[in-house]
Amino acid sequence: MKEVKIVIGKNFGDEGKGAAVDRLCCDKNALVVRHNGGAQAGHTVEEGDFRFVFHQLGSGSLRGCPAYWSRTFLPDLLKLGAEMEDFCSETERAGRASHNREDFLRKTCSQKRLGEFGSVPEACLLGDKSVIYAHPDCACVTVLDVLLNSLKEELRGEERHGSCGMGIYETVLRTRRKEYALYLRDFQGADTGRILWKLRNIRDQYTNERLKELREIYRDKYDDSKCRFWTQLIGDENVLYNAAADMVDNFRRYVILSDWHRLWPQFDTIVFENAQGLMLDWDNEEYAPNLTASYTGLRNVAGLLEEAGAFDIPIEIFYVTRTYVTRHGAGRLDYECPREEINGEMLDRTNLPNPWQGALRFARHPAGEDFFRYIRRDLAYLQGKYSVRVNLLLTHLDETKGKVLFSDQDRSPGELVQYCRELAPGICDCVLWDSGG
Repeated sequence: MKEVKIVIGKNFGDEGKGAAVDRLCCDKNALVVRHNGGAQAGHTVEEGDFRFVFHQLGSGSLRGCPAYWSRTFLPDLLKLGAEMEDFCSETERAGRASHNREDFLRKTCSQKRLGEFGSVPEACLLGDKSVIYAHPDCACVTVLDVLLNSLKEELRGEERHGSCGMGIYETVLRTRRKEYALYLRDFQGADTGRILWKLRNIRDQYTNERLKELREIYRDKYDDSKCRFWTQLIGDENVLYNAAADMVDNFRRYVILSDWHRLWPQFDTIVFENAQGLMLDWDNEEYAPNLTASYTGLRNVAGLLEEAGAFDIPIEIFYVTRTYVTRHGAGRLDYECPREEINGEMLDRTNLPNPWQGALRFARHPAGEDFFRYIRRDLAYLQGKYSVRVNLLLTHLDETKGKVLFSDQDRSPGELVQYCRELAPGICDCVLWDSGG
């Protein structure tokens, strides 16, 4: 019997979605669907000596479950090669640490090949390079989008939006101008020269127009040395050529174009791996402008389920949250508190301080209806069409001595179960928890 699992961050991201996806893929013939955002995601999976932060690959990769980029995903082909190589290197290292690499991979990768549908770990083991399945209409991030994003954040100075500089919003803007869109299908049969021509056209006709707009807005800052660094890279022919060559090579090595209707029936379990969190959703005007340029909840998922005609398939949703709230970047954060109020000894190895987002910020959960408000709003996308079980998945209990930290008081997982029954009957069918991250 087929089943659908949906993993969604309840807050601002960094809740533990990668670990949740990894566990849902154990002993499953599963397909992991990436459908929002792009390479800015950072989903961590740990297994024994293995530790890896997934950006564009699915977090079920260690279990041998392939990933699919739906048409709403924004891939960065330039970065894909490094991620793939790093993943293979980490499986090698973890295998050596366990004294038997092949045995390590077989223990963690329960899925065998399904005809042409390979998997990332088996690709590492068997030399198969076809590991990502993708809709032909995915709009691609280019190096020009990334450089524009970085320049714009530099120009904002102290008023930075907290972007991680991956070019997501710039890609969305550019793709709205269809003549400057770059899709995965454009790479089918293309050589470096063809993609270089497209990148030059984007730069000369579109990016230069954006630069003029930014110069007009930030007249007093545009020509300083930090900003010239980014504009010089945008005009550098070597940057464009190297980007085109790497994009073409990574597409050929790692990507197979596939239609959603053709792919999903091959798998018993579909796991939707959402990126970022509900409160960063593009439609959440309450937190504008510090949002992500994608839909972080059920909106994209509902469309894919409807396309698949999956109305009779049981669906289980996991809204993932730490026992406290984090936000990596600028913007509103209710009930913000110092790290020491949560746990002064904890260290987040995935979300280290950086020039774009600053240090990870901490807060307590809102009490009462506000704790459930974004879940209620998100579930409306399914409109009662499906058989749905809704779970609240708690992570990082080991950092808060087994307590969930609210603005009014701390609660144990058992107390939270009762809290959910009283305030949100039918919204949270079950509260699950994982002692670690």
